Amino acid sequence: MLRLKWILLGIVPVGLMGCGAAKHATSANVGVELRYVTAGGHKLMLMSPGINTQVRFVSHKQHNFGGAPSIDDTTIILNVAAAFTKDITSMDVCGDHVVAGERIKGYDDVTATGHMLIINNKVEIRSNDFLERSIGEAVKGKGYLFQQCLIVEDGRGVIERIPQAIRDRKAHIIYRAACVLDDGTFAIVQGDEPMFCGEFIDALVALGARQALYLDMGTWAWGWVRPDGNSTQELSEHFFNTRYQSNWLIFTQP
Repeated sequence: MLRLKWILLGIVPVGLMGCGAAKHATSANVGVELRYVTAGGHKLMLMSPGINTQVRFVSHKQHNFGGAPSIDDTTIILNVAAAFTKDITSMDVCGDHVVAGERIKGYDDVTATGHMLIINNKVEIRSNDFLERSIGEAVKGKGYLFQQCLIVEDGRGVIERIPQAIRDRKAHIIYRAACVLDDGTFAIVQGDEPMFCGEFIDALVALGARQALYLDMGTWAWGWVRPDGNSTQELSEHFFNTRYQSNWLIFTQP
């Protein structure tokens, strides 16, 4: 298995951390750092929050939902779709999730094999073997949690956890995942070129992903990043279905 075959622009390695817990790679005065890398023969975008950047999860189902994140809100420096949305009628979110300590019922989905836990701005990606424990921690700590496909677990790619309908697609598409890397840092990783899903997972493993959680893509995939805090780079086409996104992972200025 290829490990850490990186071509990185301006990266300084940092010390290792254990098992799915992440730290921020960038300095206090950087909101989100955007880097372009090549791993496993494929081009990727890495978007890493700064030390003081707030990472949180927003759900259409939370009691105080104020509307979808807006590209006009300059405090939001990264916004991406997180968990799957069931349909455009219910706009239900895949799996039970937690927003600022509020547990919210979601629909059952066998593809939800992992989850992201955010407490006090610390990010962990865990197997759903520990889901109820993590939900309890998120509720107690007034944190955040959402479920998705755990496509890299302990450094091993697991393509079977991506829904069959996505794996069966013949055309290359853009993929995106939330990752904890071997050096302990957290990043949103997106393909900078179209790939098959197996190629994307192999690229994540080659990059050094320790844990990786698939993020909702396809016609729900629109998002943006502001790597310098000002200019906005859209991360996918703004499709008609974008208005039916039900939940989001966002980075905000402190």
